[in-house]
Amino acid sequence: MHIRHLLFLPILGLKAHTVARNIVKLQPGHHTSQSGPLSDGNVTPHLLIRNGDGVRCGPGVGTCPNGKCCSTAGYCGTTQAHCRSPDCQLDFGHCDAHETPEGPPVEDIPRPHVGAVPYGPHVIRSYTADLLDLLDRYDAKATFFISGINNSKGPIDHPDLPWASLIQRMQRTKHQIASHTWSHQDLSKVTPEQRRQQILKNEAAFRNVLGKIPTYMRPPYSSCLPETGCLDDMGTMGYHIILYDIDTKDYSHDSPSAIQVSKNTFDAALSPWKASEKSWLVIAHDVHEQTVHNLTEHMLRRMAEYGYKAVTVGECLEDPQEFWYREAGEPLSNNAVRKSSSPEAHDAPSTVSKPVSPDVVPTTVVPLIYTVDLVANQKLEIASP
Repeated sequence: MHIRHLLFLPILGLKAHTVARNIVKLQPGHHTSQSGPLSDGNVTPHLLIRNGDGVRCGPGVGTCPNGKCCSTAGYCGTTQAHCRSPDCQLDFGHCDAHETPEGPPVEDIPRPHVGAVPYGPHVIRSYTADLLDLLDRYDAKATFFISGINNSKGPIDHPDLPWASLIQRMQRTKHQIASHTWSHQDLSKVTPEQRRQQILKNEAAFRNVLGKIPTYMRPPYSSCLPETGCLDDMGTMGYHIILYDIDTKDYSHDSPSAIQVSKNTFDAALSPWKASEKSWLVIAHDVHEQTVHNLTEHMLRRMAEYGYKAVTVGECLEDPQEFWYREAGEPLSNNAVRKSSSPEAHDAPSTVSKPVSPDVVPTTVVPLIYTVDLVANQKLEIASP
């Protein structure tokens, strides 16, 4: 069995992991099921939807009629606030999560077990392009874990949305693209079939955009408990599960002053170690302005000072690039989400010079991990009767 000891560092997070083919095991004392914001740091936590058409739904109540969505608080409705995943209740009405990418199913695409691991009146603003520009300036590489349809952004493979072109740019510039599930559900809290669909639908979307399917994934909320069968399911589907070492909690400090807390966290985790002795894996969320326009450059500069090189997770594991993906045919030219499987189904960079590096030769690699939301910054929509 190919086993490699890996120490991660987030831009993100910090902790030691053992990689044994498809499974990443954490050191004692680390819990995969984290308490934290519902959105795992991607967006501002959503307010509970208590209104709508007044019809209740949920456990012990029942399913919404006529293809309506069941909000977190248990009310039926059809607004984005009711239907967006992962907040919408999957088993009690339609949800964004039930949409399926166009094209043939991906179940029969071979899964070789090789290798190591916007919306109404809202203005679309995404910081992902700015992040890619910054990484280019520093000649830094990162691994981007991407969800397919969460937070009302629309599907990543939709031809009328900007997400596919951003993902294709990541590929052209040699970053690693990985899965963060279709609609950001907690994989330890859904049924085995729902868990399987979370993976298969995101695979189909990646197939439509890239013509290939990632073999690396990060579970939402870092939750994939072995007692639920999640680890076994991910291994059967050929995935390397990736977590992180340093958590700067950038989602809690998204202001010019507060982001200093995240910088201090990063510096404190990094400074005691020599680059020749320890490597790290760092995690951050590119939906936050301060992460992209402030924290990331701070971390890149600090890593250069200490002699670290920013790389993808696959490169850190010395996993050949041909094992980062499975070939899946040509990308679809008209890739749009059209089908639904809900209980009540219905159709529903500029060129710049690179910074001058210090006179330090990088001796240790640091995988940069970004949870990519690709979502427009938008006001929260509150459902009304």
